[in-house]
Amino acid sequence: MPCVLCIDDNRDVLASVADVLQNSGYSTLTANSGSEGLRLLRSASVDVVVLDYEMPHMNGDVVAQAIRRHKPRLPIILFTGAPDHVPERLRQEVNVVIYKADFAGLLGAVEKLVERPAEKKAPNGIGG
Repeated sequence: MPCVLCIDDNRDVLASVADVLQNSGYSTLTANSGSEGLRLLRSASVDVVVLDYEMPHMNGDVVAQAIRRHKPRLPIILFTGAPDHVPERLRQEVNVVIYKADFAGLLGAVEKLVERPAEKKAPNGIGG
């Protein structure tokens, strides 16, 4: 089962994101700070990160840079309440920016970025 690491300082948002993802067949890990998220990332196998931008102490920009240094190919979804305030440099670091109210968009982005083993195509082009 693909694992999504969700990093957000708002516990209600974390719970909502985890519920949406778990109901769609994903395993989730949650962290309510950037430093906690980076610790989890070092100790767990994660397929994609859902990251808030505006967090105290270590914002999404700092966390995304740290992830890119250690796991440059790991997909990052920036899930933010202020998508218009995301610097262009950070937009280049992440795979996609999603508005926090758009849970359908979040789920669609996760589905595109995570390759589920059951959905891999066989060499002859037949699924399975």
